[in-house]
Amino acid sequence: MIVKSILVPTDFSEHAQRAFERACDLARQLEAKIHLLHIASENALRIAIKEGLIANCSTDEEVHSAVEQLIGERFAKTLAGVNASDLAIEHSWRRGDPIAAIPAYAAEIGVDLVVVGRRGSGLIEGVRAAVIGSVTESLIRKSPCPVMIVRREH
Repeated sequence: MIVKSILVPTDFSEHAQRAFERACDLARQLEAKIHLLHIASENALRIAIKEGLIANCSTDEEVHSAVEQLIGERFAKTLAGVNASDLAIEHSWRRGDPIAAIPAYAAEIGVDLVVVGRRGSGLIEGVRAAVIGSVTESLIRKSPCPVMIVRREH
């Protein structure tokens, strides 16, 4: 199997950062490109309220702009966590359900491998994992390519 492109879904959690770091190590060895993807499962207004951005926004456009800026800052922080100067990394974000959107994006861009952290962030992820299965477990079943899971201990 030749791996030339790696998808790393991120929710900007510690686990996702660890998966991104491992994917960077692997990409260096394989000379592969990394696609860093964030799926926002909530709408911009909910994100703005949850993150305390709403006080500075008076229009829908300002809310969307503030959320885009926040996500951009989080991508920058993720990228700053590794020495990525020698890697080809593309990052993007979309709105939707991560369970459906991640495999769809992987198929759309034709990646060879998905590298994902074992656990996501937040209480909702814990409840979802207990009731209907985690995003990672769903990704294993639906991914169009192999999935590498980075456990917390690694």
